Amino acid sequence: MLYRLVKLLMTLATRIFYRKIHFLNSQNIPATGPAILIANHPGSLMDAALLGLLVNRPIHFFARGDIFKNRLIHRILNTLHMHPIHHHQYNRSSLGVNDDSFEIALKLLQKGELVLFFPEGFSHVEYFLLPFKKGTFRLAFQALEKNQHISLPIVPVGFHYSHPTELFSTVWVKAGPPVETTDFYIAYQSNTAQAVRKLTDTTYESIKELTIQVPASHSNELFQLLAILRTDSRYQMADPAKQWHLEKKISLDFMRIHEMLLETYRSYKHLLKQHQIKEEGVLPTNSNSLSKQKKLLCRFLAVPGFLLHAPPLFIAKWIADTKVTRIDFYAWILVAAAALLDSCWTLLIFLVLTIVHSLLAGMIFFVSSIFLGWITWKCAPSLIRHSKEQQLKNIPGSTLQQIRVKHEELLSSIRSFLF
Repeated sequence: MLYRLVKLLMTLATRIFYRKIHFLNSQNIPATGPAILIANHPGSLMDAALLGLLVNRPIHFFARGDIFKNRLIHRILNTLHMHPIHHHQYNRSSLGVNDDSFEIALKLLQKGELVLFFPEGFSHVEYFLLPFKKGTFRLAFQALEKNQHISLPIVPVGFHYSHPTELFSTVWVKAGPPVETTDFYIAYQSNTAQAVRKLTDTTYESIKELTIQVPASHSNELFQLLAILRTDSRYQMADPAKQWHLEKKISLDFMRIHEMLLETYRSYKHLLKQHQIKEEGVLPTNSNSLSKQKKLLCRFLAVPGFLLHAPPLFIAKWIADTKVTRIDFYAWILVAAAALLDSCWTLLIFLVLTIVHSLLAGMIFFVSSIFLGWITWKCAPSLIRHSKEQQLKNIPGSTLQQIRVKHEELLSSIRSFLF
């Protein structure tokens, strides 16, 4: 019951936070039977949450063991299909604890469940993969040892976020072809270590195919170039699979593109830094300003919903801004806190109105709060755009034109490579 309720709340919250969530090749995840999902890990708990929301089947996943220390929290997290896993390099005494965790995973697989692991072990937003830990793949072979008649596919999943913290960003979740563990089992019986290493390497390469990869020193530059690409109208009209393919293509040939654009890119970044402008604040050269009528209409429609939902949302943002020290945790904390606080806030007002007035008054408020919130959400992109336009008015027109010219030069060079 709690799992379904949380899933409903998080579905609504993630659909509000992300403007677009694309689930590519979902057919690669088995509809029935046991399977292990493995994925890269750029978004902390948001990765598991999104996959749990997108896949129709319940998913059990393993999270950092230190968040399970409180007994009550442990029970709640277990109800949400979360189980502890420990990282040995931080606590050698946890070596035996993971035996219990793997035993839980084995029992889940024997029951025909989906189990999710992040074999990198740690979450990070940079565009590269950490070496995979082998525990997941030993577990897969152990599951086959207990039941050699089952099929146990390992399905690689790649996550790609357009921005780790920005509201109305985009996320691509792409499932790859399953790797059948039984294909490696004969080798496992004769040489355990070699088979585990082979399966680990095979799935690592599968995840590489599904993710954006560049040398660590160039991760930030790739992030900026992809942001520029997304301002192109031709890119925006492409289907999600093609968008992902274009971004993957840039990552594969990034070093050549980087060398070609280096001088223009440095000049562009210097102008932005000189005038303290964020990359996302620079509107494309072909952008048309919002009409006064549209601005007024958006403000008028958004105000009631904003006033109603603002208190819990601002508290959630305050929590994320002041308490989160790692960027990969930001979106998860913000979305989870917003979903919980806004639900409690709405329920509280509903109960007060029902007790003081009537159930009808409470129900009218409840339906109105959903409708007004939806209206505000629809108007928000236009209001954010207007806010950016206002910020740019403080910059001299000639300087802003220089920045936009450089922006267009970079975009034209990317276009010539891709299209």
